[in-house]
Amino acid sequence: MKKREGFTLLELMVVIFILGVLVSMQVPNFGLIRERARQTAVKANMRYVQVAIETFFLERGYYADDFYEDGYGYIFPGGVYEQKLGRFPTNPYTGQEMTPEDFNEEDYDSKEECSDTRENGPNDLWGYDPGQMRYGAYYPTGMSEPSNWGLVGFNGAGVSIRSWTPDGEVVIFVLHN
Repeated sequence: MKKREGFTLLELMVVIFILGVLVSMQVPNFGLIRERARQTAVKANMRYVQVAIETFFLERGYYADDFYEDGYGYIFPGGVYEQKLGRFPTNPYTGQEMTPEDFNEEDYDSKEECSDTRENGPNDLWGYDPGQMRYGAYYPTGMSEPSNWGLVGFNGAGVSIRSWTPDGEVVIFVLHN
């Protein structure tokens, strides 16, 4: 009788099938983990922008309404006032440095809207590009500069970054003064 060496085709197919099942169970988890990491990077970028907003306020005494006219962009590291914009954070979805156009400016109708984290509230937004931010400012009646601001970041679907309470309520991630 011949001595058998190696594996039969059936044995190899069973092993490949088992490996395929194991890999297919892990692929969705990898995508979820990757999206969470990107959302965490957007939150870190929002904190980076928050520092620039508050630094601007400390230097000038008011909150600007956009990144061009009043000079928020010059506050970022490497910026020179009215000469060169500083280095903006990197968008984790594109890998590119953000530009002032990635900070969509909008006005709030009330001071309370700046910090509103409710689902379907003024900061629950969709239709933006992944990794972008929405900077909103509130102007009190009769004032030429905003007194309050809110900053919202967007996930891979272009929707406001959100989390859920233990009761299942949606909470929008908003930075504000």
